[in-house]
Amino acid sequence: MTLSQMKVNESGYIISIDNGSNFERRFSDMGFITGQKISCTNIGMFGSPIAYQIRGSKVALRKRDADRIGVVL
Repeated sequence: MTLSQMKVNESGYIISIDNGSNFERRFSDMGFITGQKISCTNIGMFGSPIAYQIRGSKVALRKRDADRIGVVL
């Protein structure tokens, strides 16, 4: 399952981040690290952006960026 497929108020753990992505460094700087707990807090009106709670911070990602992160509930 990808991060973008999570529903509001669902929580899970990050299991993978797309290694071929130019955003891998940016994701890790924001706290998106394998094994971290993450929860979906809000989804934009048209499905993007999507807000997540991770490591005490709220972060919003575009749907196409959230598609690059794998999670398990």
